[in-house]
Amino acid sequence: MTIGYRTYVASTYIGFNVVGFAINAWVLYVVAPLLFAPAIKVPKSILFYIFALCVGDLMTMIAMLLLVIELVFGTWQFSSMVCTSYLIFDSMNKFMAPMIVFLISRTCYSTVCLDKTRGEKAATLKYAVIQFCIALAFVMVLLWPVFAYSQVFTFYMNPNSTSQEVTVMRKCGFFPPPQIEFWFNLIACITSYAVPLFGIIYWYVSVPFFLKRRALTTLVASSSMDAALRKVITTVLLLTVIYVLCWTPYWVSMFANRIWTMEKKSIIIISYFIHLLPYISCVAYPLIFTLLNRGIRSAHAKIVADQRRRFRSLTDEASSQIRTAIRTIPGTKMKKNEFLTRTEEISSDKAASEAISEFRDGLPSQTSFPDETLL
Repeated sequence: MTIGYRTYVASTYIGFNVVGFAINAWVLYVVAPLLFAPAIKVPKSILFYIFALCVGDLMTMIAMLLLVIELVFGTWQFSSMVCTSYLIFDSMNKFMAPMIVFLISRTCYSTVCLDKTRGEKAATLKYAVIQFCIALAFVMVLLWPVFAYSQVFTFYMNPNSTSQEVTVMRKCGFFPPPQIEFWFNLIACITSYAVPLFGIIYWYVSVPFFLKRRALTTLVASSSMDAALRKVITTVLLLTVIYVLCWTPYWVSMFANRIWTMEKKSIIIISYFIHLLPYISCVAYPLIFTLLNRGIRSAHAKIVADQRRRFRSLTDEASSQIRTAIRTIPGTKMKKNEFLTRTEEISSDKAASEAISEFRDGLPSQTSFPDETLL
């Protein structure tokens, strides 16, 4: 690519990085305090999964800065070890994010549709951590070709026999043998695309059917039941549409690599934007789960209100102790008595304000307070 095209693609990636950092930081600000907060109605397992999504996104976006630097300079600037680490983090998030969404849909189904014992088990933080670790171990095993066949390749381009010069370009890439590449893409597509998509649709669609059946056998208000059904349907549609639009082009491009000729500039630019789509979906998932979950928003608002109330209480207590300490200073007793005497003779608010200011101005400029008052 020419400098102009590289600048355009790099600017797009940088802009997305800034937006992604802001969104994930906000979601972490909302979700992280709820993980260990008591009496939260939202299952701790779902909170942990959203937290894991955000952490994975942030790690991937930090690694994406290396790609941006490559785009700006036109060549890979770092070592082979950094190259392998970048590709591992990039692949881990691309494979883990759909699996986490898959686990969230399974948890929602278990807590709503299954019996109380299994629902409570699926909602616990311990159970979520165990499932996440199992999924992470599976992904790491799946990514063994990335460990084995990732390296920095050096290309010599545009040799000039007259000036004895040649353009050297270094690229970080994953280039396994054709057979390993095909089976790797096939297994990864099934486990990280087809299976999660099927699970998301099946488990989320099962929830409204279960709620509808329960509404027919219980005295649940139809309006509240209709609202719950609309919410579930909206979630399913959003997740499915984003999943299909962002991940389908990516997996199609992975299998079409052998057909497309990557020498054309237009194809190269399109491939960069296709590889940006999974990042967009990974940023959208935690935002959707946070915005559409009223329980998360309500719990966060309650925690913020409690913290403000606690801070206000601490400041009021500190002010009270400071006032008490001022009254106990010997040099201010006479001034205080004079102030109390004068306030009895003052009838207007304006005169009272002047007397208060006069008293405050007469206090010693340097006072020492007990240690317990310094909060």
